[in-house]
Amino acid sequence: MPFVDLPEVRLFHVDHPPPADASHPGALTLPTVLVHGLWDSADTWLHQLPHLRTRCRTLAVDLRGHGRTGPAADGEYSTDRHAADLAAFVERVVGGPVVLVGHSMGASVATVLAARRPDLVHALVAIDPDYAGDDESRARLRALAEALDGPSADDTAVRLAATLAEGPETPAHLVERQRLAVLWPAPGTRARIFRHNAFHPGSVRFLPEAEAVLRRRRQPVLALHRDPARLRADQRSFSHPDSKAVPVTGAGHFLHQELPAYVNAEIDRWLATLRLPPAGPTASGGAGPAGAPQRDPVPHRKEQ
Repeated sequence: MPFVDLPEVRLFHVDHPPPADASHPGALTLPTVLVHGLWDSADTWLHQLPHLRTRCRTLAVDLRGHGRTGPAADGEYSTDRHAADLAAFVERVVGGPVVLVGHSMGASVATVLAARRPDLVHALVAIDPDYAGDDESRARLRALAEALDGPSADDTAVRLAATLAEGPETPAHLVERQRLAVLWPAPGTRARIFRHNAFHPGSVRFLPEAEAVLRRRRQPVLALHRDPARLRADQRSFSHPDSKAVPVTGAGHFLHQELPAYVNAEIDRWLATLRLPPAGPTASGGAGPAGAPQRDPVPHRKEQ
């Protein structure tokens, strides 16, 4: 079924089984879960889903208030609450550790989950994550949050989406896709998602709050960044020797859509360097018991 009933929300997801031949060289022994960004949906992974499903069990979710998942009954869209939903999803649907792939806000949600539940996250891919931003941007984002609650909320959201999506060479159809995507949530829900992502307690949007969380990730991390400052913050936090930060230039925020072959190849190359556990029931699509919870309160790239 494309929906799973979690404690606080009915979550939409897609779940593709692993390839029939799990012994071929490119096969992965762990499932991969894809987590979209702010105001987006599982549709954002149109280039990654068909690629990864040839290698492993591949799942993608619509977070609360996004896409086909309904708004939250309690009205909360904090990073903490998204991470709790994602933990419940992995436990209920997968049953064991996964490789998380997150874009933007989805990378922040995946990072919080990785820090709090290492039993559920074996490795993490962060695609242009929105965590660890410049602390001086708080005032600008507060003004934007006010505008998203105002009479021109739709116009504000569309302009923001276009600004983020458009890079030096971004095709017009990708920018248009993001203009349309942000109109899916109702304006009130959209504004609340934005405000909670940036300013709710537990947010990792700004560097001072993010650093402690980033340092608690014990998993290998692959991080693709357009922002050099965020890249350096990630590098300082890495604790696993297989972690890698990659700067990307010449593209908009939606790297995985604009440079799909490049992003997919980076993920493939990096995953090939990791020591993944042997295949088990979760890799083949059946739910197994999760581990005990461990909670805590291309011209576009230059190697680092």
